[in-house]
Amino acid sequence: MKKSRNLFKICAVIAVMFFITSKGYAQECGPNCPACSGSSSGGIIAKNNLLVSALAMPTSDDEYAVANIRYGVLKWMDAGLGYAFKAKDPIWSLRIQPLSEKEDKWYPGVIIGTGSVRTGGSDQSVYGLLTKTVEFSETFALQAYVGAASVFKDFENPFFLSGLSAIFLEKFTVFGSYDGKNFHQGFAWTVTDNLTLSALLIESRYPSLSMGYRFDLDKKNNGI
Repeated sequence: MKKSRNLFKICAVIAVMFFITSKGYAQECGPNCPACSGSSSGGIIAKNNLLVSALAMPTSDDEYAVANIRYGVLKWMDAGLGYAFKAKDPIWSLRIQPLSEKEDKWYPGVIIGTGSVRTGGSDQSVYGLLTKTVEFSETFALQAYVGAASVFKDFENPFFLSGLSAIFLEKFTVFGSYDGKNFHQGFAWTVTDNLTLSALLIESRYPSLSMGYRFDLDKKNNGI
């Protein structure tokens, strides 16, 4: 299910963007927080792939727009850097994947990272996720993740993370997630292998739109 995996990677990159870092909006969004992600879960972006993404939240109390770039540094690591327009601060994240899931194996993928994982003003956190994709047919698959996170300055009080995505025809995804504090819902359309568009309800009340475009730098360098 190659296209589904491409969708999984694209959503992952979008899902890890936008870590808002100011006093009033410190780390508002995180690795699976769709307030800044446009998605709910995903794996590490492919090596030498670059994802450019942006999200608009015009009615949100916290942030109205964010932009981000994410790069696949290694096969098992990606990093991101961006900007939050209301907070007027840079945003960043780093993730590693010590175990990749395989379609024909029962075990899940493992993602470990630092950033923030929820809306509502949480600070920099460390987190871990178990992710799994199950293909039921060529036209339907489910992606799920569960995990936990802890704010560095309040490390003794971890909280729960979860999300579920349903993929139809390898192009349309309906998803929901819980960041330990709020629920978020959304719909994503994989227009091409490179372009993904999403519409969301942040915290089940703020309408938002996001876009992500992926560049395969290996193909570009090889002239493909």
